[in-house]
Amino acid sequence: MSYCVNCGVELEKGCPECPLCDTPVINPREKGDCAPKSVYPEIINIPKSLSKKYLVFVLSLVMLIPNLVLIVLNIFVFESSVVKYIVGGFCVAWIWFLFPLLWKKQIPVISLGIDAVALLVYLHMFKIYGDDNGWFSSIVLPVVIALWAICNLFIFWLKKPRSKPLIAIAVLGAINVMSFVIEICMNMFYNGKLQITVSLVMTACCVSLMIFFAFLEKSRRLKAWVSRKFFM
Repeated sequence: MSYCVNCGVELEKGCPECPLCDTPVINPREKGDCAPKSVYPEIINIPKSLSKKYLVFVLSLVMLIPNLVLIVLNIFVFESSVVKYIVGGFCVAWIWFLFPLLWKKQIPVISLGIDAVALLVYLHMFKIYGDDNGWFSSIVLPVVIALWAICNLFIFWLKKPRSKPLIAIAVLGAINVMSFVIEICMNMFYNGKLQITVSLVMTACCVSLMIFFAFLEKSRRLKAWVSRKFFM
């Protein structure tokens, strides 16, 4: 234990100076580990909520500035129909990737609904300003609704812990269903008749993989071998 040579105050081990009278402490046998604390800390800890909002603010400015420049140029310098599609694409990207960061607690069902509506509004803009030959209601609308419904089913299904083989089976089944929806919509729009060819090939591939993953789920020996070989 050491004391200040000036005022006699008991000093903590390693202090470079007396906390009462600021007299330097010189002890050749000890290293100065107790550095004086600064009034203003060098590292500022920003809460996660504020850091997310700051990130959203910066990225929003990065996305907003070029869009404003395009709008001004489109009004005063040149007139192009492409500008509205670019600006609309940036708006959809902001809703998809930045808007969820502003939520304190994300609700996946509502978030997916907002994303689906934003995509439909953006694609509907192509229908308004482009050739309206029925492609929006025949292809885009049913495909987006089917994808939204499948994603919501996955959200409810994954509320309980599921094994990786079961998740793989569900993903393959969803891919197969979407292939049927897309092919039916495309054939009904372009050919005017129900014709399924590519989806059957997709079904054969998906069913084969689903059988493998189902066997993997049941066989402990095969699951252990796959885990060792592929580090799963």
